[in-house]
Amino acid sequence: MIGTVGVLAYQMSSPPQRVQLTFPSADAARISFFALGDQGSGQYRQWTVARSMEKVAERSGDPDFVVLLGDSFYSYGVGSIDDRVWNWKFEKMYSGARLAAIPFYAVLGNHDVLGNAEAQIEYSRAQAGSGRWQMPAHQYRKDFGSDQGRPLLRVVFIDTNRSASEGLEKQIRFIEESFAPSAGQPTWRVVVAHHPIRNLGRHGETPRLAAILLPVLQKYHIDLYVTGHDHDQQLIARDGEPYYVISGGGGQSLYHVSPGQDGLLFGKSQHGFCSIAVDSSAMTISFYDDDAEMASRYAIKRDCAEFSAACVKPALAAAKSSD
Repeated sequence: MIGTVGVLAYQMSSPPQRVQLTFPSADAARISFFALGDQGSGQYRQWTVARSMEKVAERSGDPDFVVLLGDSFYSYGVGSIDDRVWNWKFEKMYSGARLAAIPFYAVLGNHDVLGNAEAQIEYSRAQAGSGRWQMPAHQYRKDFGSDQGRPLLRVVFIDTNRSASEGLEKQIRFIEESFAPSAGQPTWRVVVAHHPIRNLGRHGETPRLAAILLPVLQKYHIDLYVTGHDHDQQLIARDGEPYYVISGGGGQSLYHVSPGQDGLLFGKSQHGFCSIAVDSSAMTISFYDDDAEMASRYAIKRDCAEFSAACVKPALAAAKSSD
């Protein structure tokens, strides 16, 4: 037992190995990613979710990258780029063979900003540690894959902790610039943040984001708004609005979600993560628990023009036969 503890202590204290990151091809016709938030407990549940991600990655060949939805470091963020929690709660936590060589794109959560938020940006810019941590700014965007000469997927990452008028307006301007016609027209449009707009769990909805951010997402036809903050898993559809994924079961204590609420297509209080895949014809959204078991899967066809629950089709039966 003492020997095991010693080995674990050494692994956590030893510097992470620099890796050669594998990015998806610019011409890829299919892109997939895992999304999870509220993971940074550093405790057993975070580890079980990390192992679940690795198992699913080995089984499916996915993902191309991972999206971290905030609260990556409970309870008070990081102090600097040299803080030892980088090893404990990120580098060594996600060190399986499949996850060790792909980028992790992150946004800031409300617990992250209680510490040195700029250190998380600096860690990315310095390519510190393994080099996997990607957060070049409070807001940034990435294009992935190709569909007949245009981006297959554009993801815009924003900081919803900056809720003061000036900070939120900056996020909105960035979304507008990222999806303006002059910026090119991606097949799929995703915005990633920490705080939900619609939320049928413990924290409830965020009125300020609903009033100010939602109209911009509607104007620019954003397909999916992906967040954490509520410690559970949800898929919400409201007519005329983006689809909402909440994937906050990454490792912290869970919140209750009551089934049967209006617009809640899937809601479960469980540790796990979400897997999202797109090609030119469809987006697939899958929820996994911390034992690598799929809880549910849904498909949205690109040619379904309306933003409504009618466009979201359960696809779990097909998934079970192929996984």
